[in-house]
Amino acid sequence: MTVRRGVIRVPSWVQTATGIVLTTGLAMVAVGVVVLPGWLAPRPSGTSVEIEQAASSAADRWRNAVNAVAAARGVAPDEALIGSEMGPLVTTLGEIEAKRVSVSPAWPRALVREFHRAGLRPGGVVAASFSGSFPGINLAVMSAAQAMGLQVVAVSSVTASSWGATDPGFTWPEVEARLVDAGILRRATVAVSAGGDGDRALDLDEDGRVLAQEIAARCARRLRARLIDPDDFEASVRARLDAFDAARDGRPIAAFVNVGGTEAALGRSPAILKVQSGWLGKAPFDRSHGRGLVARMVEQGVPVLHVLNVRALAVRWGIL
Repeated sequence: MTVRRGVIRVPSWVQTATGIVLTTGLAMVAVGVVVLPGWLAPRPSGTSVEIEQAASSAADRWRNAVNAVAAARGVAPDEALIGSEMGPLVTTLGEIEAKRVSVSPAWPRALVREFHRAGLRPGGVVAASFSGSFPGINLAVMSAAQAMGLQVVAVSSVTASSWGATDPGFTWPEVEARLVDAGILRRATVAVSAGGDGDRALDLDEDGRVLAQEIAARCARRLRARLIDPDDFEASVRARLDAFDAARDGRPIAAFVNVGGTEAALGRSPAILKVQSGWLGKAPFDRSHGRGLVARMVEQGVPVLHVLNVRALAVRWGIL
């Protein structure tokens, strides 16, 4: 599904199966949302003081990262992670209100508490899928993990929905590379793709597609990461799983975090439309061939944090 220049092209299975419109990358599923049962339970480990110290450390690191991006862009910190509405790298329509919620400094604090509640502890490996749609939350995941002694191994894509990391020079992989070079954050990205349709930006015009692919290749080299340029959907999913396997070095994946609406993460099955943002239940929700990383991680028994409808999740987590 793609949105270009104000026109939403919605697959027929979305219209006929649910009667709703999903804006990929923005993350709005408006009707028919089913809340999956939570699997989290209180886990006694670490004092509340230690948890809050880690939360404060994550928030400080996040602010340092945002300030560095703001200085590089020549804008105020509260505008540093808000990109253009339209441009050559925009694949889907986004909501400015959701984008502003996504850059709240409360996210890194909330993620420390949520990671701890999920049982994540120092030395654990967190696999992640980062699109360019919510760079503030990508940074929050990295900041929270670093404060807790976790290692993030992420696959990042270049393209984004409107008002995300949409501007050339400040796409998500470029932002991460800038912050890693500055010593503000440890590298998370282990593989980079152009993103968008087919994971090769096929929904962009030719100039945009070439630009996205050039940025992906350049950032892969800069971040010492793999370049993903798949032939089809299954190859895109497989390349991500292979990248995670190589980076985790035999250690189990303690959790999987999906931020945004990449095709490889969401999949091509309508089952994903029933999934609410937040921690997902243990029960597999999709066995179809078109299932994405979110569904596959659930079926493997990996705790999954799905961050797509950020406004609803922000309300539940007390960020709004």
